[in-house]
Amino acid sequence: MSVLLAMLSVLVLVLAVALGWVLWRLQRRIEAMHAQLVGDMPMPVSPGRAGPVIEIEILNPYELAVRETPLAGPAAKVAPRMIERIVYTRAAAQIADQLKAQGVNAQVTTHGV
Repeated sequence: MSVLLAMLSVLVLVLAVALGWVLWRLQRRIEAMHAQLVGDMPMPVSPGRAGPVIEIEILNPYELAVRETPLAGPAAKVAPRMIERIVYTRAAAQIADQLKAQGVNAQVTTHGV
């Protein structure tokens, strides 16, 4: 009787691991499809405006964060989206300040952060 219970326990464990693996794979596919969908979407433009838009992507947000504060390195491992959000917010503020100093009337916004 105990051999049968042991075999059933092993079978349940194997099925649980297999199901977890399948769910993990499905999650990866969903994330890939979402990234593809978001990547294909045009940037939202303000209502009533149909003009050119400048898009800036920061390719090294973590390096910039670590340069600003050394604690950003370990924080990036724990909360990478938070670090990206902070870097993009600061960059947008700096760009807006520089444009204003040069007499440019511009609206600087961040999307997707």
